[in-house]
Amino acid sequence: MDSVLTSNYSNLEVVFVDNDSSDGSVEFVKELYGDDARVTIVQNRENLGWSEGNNVGIRVAKGEAIVLLSNDMEVDPNWLNEMMNALSSDPAIGVAQFNSLSMHDRETIDSAANFLDPFGYAYSYAVRDTMREAFFAEGMAMAVKREVVEKIGMLDEYYFMEYDDMDFSWRAHLGGYKVVFVPSATVYHARGGFVGATVMTRNPLNIATYTRNHLATLIKNYELRNLAYALPVVWYFDIAKVINYALKRNVRALAVLKGMFLAVKDFKILWSKRLQVQHRIRSVSDRTIKKSMTKFNMHAQRLFLNLQSKGKRLFLAE
Repeated sequence: MDSVLTSNYSNLEVVFVDNDSSDGSVEFVKELYGDDARVTIVQNRENLGWSEGNNVGIRVAKGEAIVLLSNDMEVDPNWLNEMMNALSSDPAIGVAQFNSLSMHDRETIDSAANFLDPFGYAYSYAVRDTMREAFFAEGMAMAVKREVVEKIGMLDEYYFMEYDDMDFSWRAHLGGYKVVFVPSATVYHARGGFVGATVMTRNPLNIATYTRNHLATLIKNYELRNLAYALPVVWYFDIAKVINYALKRNVRALAVLKGMFLAVKDFKILWSKRLQVQHRIRSVSDRTIKKSMTKFNMHAQRLFLNLQSKGKRLFLAE
């Protein structure tokens, strides 16, 4: 909060949304920032999740640009100046990600230019020089033009958390907008400060939600022929994960299986959401969407999982 309120961009408001915490966070924020006219404090009566919690803030915010910022972040003094310059440089830009570095040493890459492949698996490329297009912006530090929200809707409250930023960015592409990575707009992230730094350090419940939401994102956003191709492949890989975890007697086997079951159980709900996306939002074909994706890379996926098991992250070179 200190870093945001003392940054060099003056025309801002801060909406602090509390998801029914019980650790004294709200009282602490009220004591330090309650008298600041730029700060609005919203207290939810229950934990609405990351998705709907951010939606609450979006509804309260008045600006033409909206920044989602997680609670384990600090920002560079010029973060918003650089981001606003980037957003205004091209009317087609709808969503943008900040250049996130590790809060621990201020140099290690935390998140860079993020992409999905045609099966919805994520990759991050270590791009550091100029602004460039990406496929999705990571939600812990994401800027969105209000017109995008008005056109494609807010974050999907169904997701609760996990994959919601990828789904939102995909819908932005479907609406005809660009997603970009802005290396000059710097923030610092204590990754894992809330949910765990890697898959191997996360609660199994998060793994189940991640698996379900991965499948949900494909169901909602793909044209039917591409969905018919991608969904069985992802299903196969999820079963392989279950078997691999089970052989290691890892509780995450049940978590992945639960996520698959939840996607099947909620298929009618997801299909209804799909119809809304396809009929109300889509203005771009999958052929165009796929040009913004990266290729499926089995070696990178294996390396990613191997590094995750060691508590590390993978960044690819272009």
